[in-house]
Amino acid sequence: MELSSFVGREKELAEVRRLLQDTRLLTLTGSGGCGKTRLALAVAREVVEGFEDGVWLVDLAPLADPSLVPQALASALGAREQPARSLNETLSDYLRSKKVLVVLDNCEHLIETCVELVEALLRSCSELRILATSREALGIAGEISWPVPSLTLPDLRRLLDIESLFRYESARLFVERAAAVKPTFLSFGYSSKAGRGSLRTVRSASTPAQ
Repeated sequence: MELSSFVGREKELAEVRRLLQDTRLLTLTGSGGCGKTRLALAVAREVVEGFEDGVWLVDLAPLADPSLVPQALASALGAREQPARSLNETLSDYLRSKKVLVVLDNCEHLIETCVELVEALLRSCSELRILATSREALGIAGEISWPVPSLTLPDLRRLLDIESLFRYESARLFVERAAAVKPTFLSFGYSSKAGRGSLRTVRSASTPAQ
């Protein structure tokens, strides 16, 4: 669960939703911190009603041992291991007749195991869709790899008024996060004293200057 709202990315959100309708494996790629996870979770929230057996998040970031990837998925789904069967086989049986979206988050450091598991599940589970996030594509046949762009930024070589700045996703995100920390914070602008491109807080009209 995210404790802060999802800012911007309206075009990206719509595009990823569209792609997810046309492919069973969609991988959001990009460098660390570019917003892959937040975008994937936002998409998952919007499409959850289309998956009668649920949308399930598997966060692989804490895992160092590749052998734990199937176990992490089984734990998220509530699938129990079966005697004398591999966990991949158990997961295939469990998901075979289910209409499910699995969000497989942070695959990059466990890429080989993720590829093996995803290929096996997609072959045997016709209603399964997987939305993965990774710094690189999984490289599986049929995969769509979609690079996550950075939030829109203003041209810091130009001085913009407050209204113009709010057209940019990065500016809206900055203001929301700042206001969450300090409720009297309303907006921001450029400070000529601090140099071109620096930001300064603007006090609320109802808050007297100190």
